[in-house]
Amino acid sequence: MVGLWMTSQPFAHRARSSVARVGWRRSSGHGDGTQKKPLHYSPWKGTFYFIYNKHLFWFRSVEKELGIRIEEVVTVSCFGSPTVLKQFFDNCRDAYLKLTKNKTTIFEHHNGKWKRTNLKSIRPISTVVMNEEDKEGLLRDIEGFLEPGAPTWHTNRGIPHRKGYLLYGPPGTGKSSLCLSLAGCFDLDIYILNISAADDRSLAALLAELPSRCVLLLEDVDAVGVARPRQGETDISQAKEDVTRGAPRSQGKLSLSDLLNALDGVSAQEGRLLMMTTNHMDHLDQALIRAGRVDKKIELPNADKDVTFRLFCMIFKQSEGDILDPKQPAEDDETVERYARDFAREVPAREFSPAEIQSYLVEHRGSARVAVEKVQEWMDRTRAERSKMARADSFIAVSPSTA
Repeated sequence: MVGLWMTSQPFAHRARSSVARVGWRRSSGHGDGTQKKPLHYSPWKGTFYFIYNKHLFWFRSVEKELGIRIEEVVTVSCFGSPTVLKQFFDNCRDAYLKLTKNKTTIFEHHNGKWKRTNLKSIRPISTVVMNEEDKEGLLRDIEGFLEPGAPTWHTNRGIPHRKGYLLYGPPGTGKSSLCLSLAGCFDLDIYILNISAADDRSLAALLAELPSRCVLLLEDVDAVGVARPRQGETDISQAKEDVTRGAPRSQGKLSLSDLLNALDGVSAQEGRLLMMTTNHMDHLDQALIRAGRVDKKIELPNADKDVTFRLFCMIFKQSEGDILDPKQPAEDDETVERYARDFAREVPAREFSPAEIQSYLVEHRGSARVAVEKVQEWMDRTRAERSKMARADSFIAVSPSTA
């Protein structure tokens, strides 16, 4: 927050020593937001003086060696009452909140610490096309968990104030998009944890640093070392045999017990929402998704007729603020719905993911009629591509000895 405030101040640009960074931060006021690879500057390695609210402040930046990496350490001091310094930090916080209003802040971990990596506009939950009953139930559940009296209610009954959800389904069904939209809907920051890049020590430290109200997202939990063993892999001899014949095994540094203890052990953080996603729920160890760790399991399948219809309407119905092409008259809502019904009849239920359908519709967003006319061609092409990929995967899976 202090860094963002500093980049917009004149003294930061007059400093003899500065560091230039490439990033998304737009607080410096330079450019119109469309510049590619924008730069921002901040004072670096030195002491810099400035006046704030008629008081003399100084900003000091030094480098501190932390093992194999170097970290910048910043201190801000002033003459006068500590109240002035507190007002300064409040001002920095207000400026940060103004910058991030209607945005969702995304954090990822680097070198054992959380780092803000992105700032995305809030995606309205209405644009998430899924089973409406499941969506409404999920929203009500989270709203109840986040209400002000919920922590006290849980404490009085000795129940940990935590909530866990598992979103499962094929790739492209909107699992990650739903998590991002939920975070924006409830004004929460989202912390994405890459389990395969964490060990037991770093995981415990990362979870301890989580704020009390946030979304912790564990994506593709079936792809790391917390998946359950394959059928028949129940003893050491079988595991050695797999290694000898080159069978793929998880490379994750984190054991299942380490993850479970970090998520809901004695020292586990409370007040956070845990969202886990997987393409293969049957690959997960039951201990990871038992009741108490995962309170709700929500399936996001491939698109059925209703989802296909609603996706078509979302793409082609006009929204407030759309810039219309005068050369291409837009269809009215009634016409769009008629084309949407035709489109949904053509597309088989549960064969294509919402992401695949949406990608096709966006490609033909200029004409609902053309999208309907070319849908069979698109389905044939998509099926051929899937068949080709399946043959390629089958070829790769064959070992040299059997080939």
